[in-house]
Amino acid sequence: MKFETFVALRYLRSKRRNRFISLISIISIAGVSVGVITLIIVMSVMTGFDIALRETIIGNRSHLSIYEIGGKIQDYERVIKEIEAICPEIVASGPVVQVEALFKNEEYTTGGLILGVDPERESKVTDLAKNLTDEEGRLFGKGKLPREKEIVLGYRLANRISARLGTQLQIVTARAIIRPFLGRQLGSQLWLTVSGISHARMSEFDEVYAFVDLPTAYMLTGEKGVDAIHVKLTNPFLADTVARRIRENLNYNTKTWYEDQQAFFDALRQEKLAMFIILAFIILVAAFNITSTLIMIVMEKRRDIGILRTLGASTNSILLTFILQGLFIGVIGTIIGLCIGIVLAWNINPIAQFIAKLLGWDLFNSTIYYFEGIPVAIVPFDVMCIAISAVLLTFLSTLYPAYSAARVNPVDAIRYE
Repeated sequence: MKFETFVALRYLRSKRRNRFISLISIISIAGVSVGVITLIIVMSVMTGFDIALRETIIGNRSHLSIYEIGGKIQDYERVIKEIEAICPEIVASGPVVQVEALFKNEEYTTGGLILGVDPERESKVTDLAKNLTDEEGRLFGKGKLPREKEIVLGYRLANRISARLGTQLQIVTARAIIRPFLGRQLGSQLWLTVSGISHARMSEFDEVYAFVDLPTAYMLTGEKGVDAIHVKLTNPFLADTVARRIRENLNYNTKTWYEDQQAFFDALRQEKLAMFIILAFIILVAAFNITSTLIMIVMEKRRDIGILRTLGASTNSILLTFILQGLFIGVIGTIIGLCIGIVLAWNINPIAQFIAKLLGWDLFNSTIYYFEGIPVAIVPFDVMCIAISAVLLTFLSTLYPAYSAARVNPVDAIRYE
């Protein structure tokens, strides 16, 4: 063992008459551990939410949408064959028509968006069919895919107008129709039967969207053609590459799933960074504790430092000794924090359930957050960043006390001994 390491470890174990400094060292270690534990749990939960929300968004939206420049796509079968011919990454694709409409029954009226789709194809592109089941924590999905003159409603939309399976709804759109003696009027009406209730686990879809098949959509719009082609890829992160290829070779407009929700994902990323910076102040407080601890040790060991200097210890050796002492505190605290933090993060749901039973209220309501439990993802890169940040703050906290120790004049330190 090197001389500086040996002395640093000895100084961590205070003598019986100076138990206070030893206690302060333990508190400093605990402070670093608490900061690391908090960062790991919060960052793991936020990353888990990010991944879970991304999967939900990707599941309910196509990976890529293709549009005709300046109008509707009239022959969508031809377009699908063209894009699939140059893009082997495409797994499934299907047409879509979007219609703004009013939903009316005997008592209630509300607005929303109707997506006209090919139900079988759309179920391969998005989670439409799965949203009509109780799989993966869905609580309200039921019914079947829409056929002609049938409609599937998001469950929140259905609740707003008290619609159930089999309910007859009057759908009003802005389609222009010609009436005898009245001329051209806006406001086509069509009666549809509710065939399913969708639980997409996204408030936007559950609140606003309804689904019909293409023939019904044509009845609502009064015109042929589709607004876009929905595409599912082997990997959603290939969307930019495939979109660029389609624009360059086929001259269609494209929009990826990330572009569609870019503001949302940017907000999540900024929130995660802000939380990391805010919670890092816990470790910063612990670092100040290490600084104060080392300053007290330097004051207590002033005589010892003078003796070491007279015996031949260099200024750099004294400097390194106290830096190592502070780093030992930080590294021990970081390792303890990493171990406890990872264990707590992996078991956050049982802990939340225990606290919920203890307090008598639900800490994580699945009907609000759309997940069966708290999503957690422990990412090695995040853990590494937390560990490096903790050790770096600890190192910075040792510089001033170590510099003060290195400047001790050995003659002054042992003058009265």
